[in-house]
Amino acid sequence: MTAYEKQILETEAFYDAQIALAEADGEEILSSIVEDSRLHEILHNPDTEGIDEG
Repeated sequence: MTAYEKQILETEAFYDAQIALAEADGEEILSSIVEDSRLHEILHNPDTEGIDEG
């Protein structure tokens, strides 16, 4: 495993833990794993709309 791949896995684990902590505090986390859904498009479209814009 390269250092980059290791960093990606560590980053993923960190954010998964942070989301779990937020959810345990009663926060609602908006996410989408259905790639063809409108919600996924809004959350992950960096060009025209959504949370990842710009």
